[in-house]
Amino acid sequence: MNPSTALARVIVDELLRCGITDVVLAPGSRSAGLAIALAAAESRGELTLHVRVDERSAGFLALGLGKLSGVPAVVVTTSGTSVANLLPAIIEADYSNVPLLALTADRPAALRGIGANQTIHQVGIFGGSVRDAIDLAAPTLAPNDEDQGSQNRVWRSTVARAVAATTDVMRAGPVHLNVQFAEPLVPTDKLTPEEQLEAMQSGAFAGRPDGRPWVADARLLGGMSVPIDEVFEMLLDDATIPERGLIVVGDQADGEVTDLVDELGDALGWPIIGEPSGNVAACDTTLAHGALILANSEFADAHVPDVVITLGRIGLSRAVQRHIARAKFHIAVDTQPQWNDSTRTADIVVASCPLPPSEGDLGSDWLESWQRADLLAAVAIETVLAGEITSFTGMHVARACGQAVPEDGVFFVGPSWPVRHVYNFAANASGSAVTLGNRGTSGIDGCVSTAWGAAIAAQRDSQASCIALLGDLTFLYDINGLRVPSVESQPNLVYVISDNNGGGIFSQLEQGAPKFSETFDRVFGTPLDADILATVQALGIPCVVVASVEELNAALAKSIAAGGVEVIVAQTCSRDDEASALKTVNGAIEQALATA
Repeated sequence: MNPSTALARVIVDELLRCGITDVVLAPGSRSAGLAIALAAAESRGELTLHVRVDERSAGFLALGLGKLSGVPAVVVTTSGTSVANLLPAIIEADYSNVPLLALTADRPAALRGIGANQTIHQVGIFGGSVRDAIDLAAPTLAPNDEDQGSQNRVWRSTVARAVAATTDVMRAGPVHLNVQFAEPLVPTDKLTPEEQLEAMQSGAFAGRPDGRPWVADARLLGGMSVPIDEVFEMLLDDATIPERGLIVVGDQADGEVTDLVDELGDALGWPIIGEPSGNVAACDTTLAHGALILANSEFADAHVPDVVITLGRIGLSRAVQRHIARAKFHIAVDTQPQWNDSTRTADIVVASCPLPPSEGDLGSDWLESWQRADLLAAVAIETVLAGEITSFTGMHVARACGQAVPEDGVFFVGPSWPVRHVYNFAANASGSAVTLGNRGTSGIDGCVSTAWGAAIAAQRDSQASCIALLGDLTFLYDINGLRVPSVESQPNLVYVISDNNGGGIFSQLEQGAPKFSETFDRVFGTPLDADILATVQALGIPCVVVASVEELNAALAKSIAAGGVEVIVAQTCSRDDEASALKTVNGAIEQALATA
């Protein structure tokens, strides 16, 4: 076989030995050998191949596959600007510590810097966003088996190390493996897929016996949980635990972490505030509207905690951020070398959620006062949204979607208004369902594709439906994520588009002030007046438009029962009307808390 074919087949074989199950391919010429080897592996039933024409969508699909499973997906591109299109997904994987392997084909080094077609400087293109960047030299036509075996060792060990780096126990994340291919780029032999497999089991290009990877990373590093009184003893030389504590959970989807948080909250009588993708909705002391009640200055002033424990990436609520900074002591929990401490107030960083205290329980009216305020806020919200506000808002959409997610399903929530509406008005609605989002960098790019990948990963062992709640701009930004070859299977996934014709969240930020009204829509609101229904139907995907809670509930039930991929466009009220409605809700909460 020619050198590039040998290299491509060895790479694919070693990826399989390393446990890779999913590869996303964006077609191209320089990566032809990889594409053909991947197709052969798919025909043997060894992996699932996903083909996308948009490299940006391909990258986010791979991100979604790895986000839930913890197994890195591989995204394959040809050379040139196709590689650059992976950068947004790479950055998100970096900041959210999701394993992902970018396998990019390149011209031989001799063609760089001389104006060769479709040749750019791919080496190091992702900068510090990757855990490792490897440039694998173009293969040569080795004269004998010994030389071929030497190349094989380099190729296989490089692939195995790259996969291991994506799942590093200290800091999982993206890795870039750039591979130079020289012509001829396609096989010149006529081996069948089965014969290709046999060639990888014997001879100069064989892998390890018994299908083992060339090298396995068995380094066991990590942090053990210790009782919280021992943490205080490390911090203050005093094991006394304050009664006034608060637990804040940001982006994380580890069920074991959730169980530890639940146990700690119960034992200490501390309230828990969880962002949607913190996945603590089912914990006993989790508040439904913690961020909203902390936005009330009187309540916040009366409930400054002596200690706050933070887990995961936090950043949806300014009120919560301020409250973390006000705590007397701050314990940050993070396993990563670059730990999360956006307020720069952490007194101590531990690798895992503390266990309940070694001796005794705490008891006070601290938790009761938070829960009473949370209940008053819930009643105020229900009263306003169910009666006083007659408009169909994004708040209504978030509540309906959260309530519709099956208990064993997945709820993917897009950035901007949707995730904040879920946070404030549907935080506990989804119960034990897994809630995900691209919270590493909170971008609107790639959410359609990430949700698709997460749904595929979730439904490997379960057929529970998944719901993805996205804003209209977020959905349109990654509409290419729905351009999927008809031969590929579809997940059970309902996209709900909260359509307020533009960027609604800006109305609640500083630029939404009346003095900027003349230019607001032009540079912030950006209404596109898009016909999402027609756009989706043109792709051959079932789509329906709803304009009320009743219609949305009916459409959700119908789409979930139908299975497959469907889109529901929830046409909400104008952005100005929604901003006004939100003010009404906040006013009702303020009045309710005044009676506490």
